Amino acid sequence: MGLGGITLVVAAIVWLAIFVPGFSKRSELKANSSIVKRDAKIAQAQTPMTADEKLNRLVNTQRFFSVLFALFLIGSIAAGLATTTNAGWWTAFGASALFAVLSILVSRAASVQASAIASKLHRTRQEVRKKASSQRPIIEDRAWVPNPIPAPLNQPKVGEFVDNLADVVEIQRPENIFDSKELDAILARRRAI
Repeated sequence: MGLGGITLVVAAIVWLAIFVPGFSKRSELKANSSIVKRDAKIAQAQTPMTADEKLNRLVNTQRFFSVLFALFLIGSIAAGLATTTNAGWWTAFGASALFAVLSILVSRAASVQASAIASKLHRTRQEVRKKASSQRPIIEDRAWVPNPIPAPLNQPKVGEFVDNLADVVEIQRPENIFDSKELDAILARRRAI
């Protein structure tokens, strides 16, 4: 066995030791994730829809069938105009008119159910607002009231005499008084630093 055979055996061992377990782990992860996704879909399908979700679904249904009504109405008008020139368009006219009527009926039914749900939601929300507003404390007077100013700390208390006079101290004239030339020399030295 040459160097190529040994390299092939080592590559096979590396393949079996590293890559094959990774493939099996990957397949286990895919199986687990598919189980989790399936369970999530089942749980989502079993949860009942809220009133807001029902309302959104009914509004979308109403819009979709209103668009279908418009398309079938245009188709029936076009087929009706085509029947004046060719008698073979009667079936297309009848079918599109029938589908237009059915789509407007479905749209109106969705509209009626959506308005019932919307009014019910509105009533419940108004009741919640009334309950919340009735539980708040009612502030009767909303006029501006100035903040009370605290009494100064230096005012004397009743029956107490406070002498606010300071002691008189004599100011003595300092002995070293500089004339203007000496002051200029001091300032010139300080500026030079």
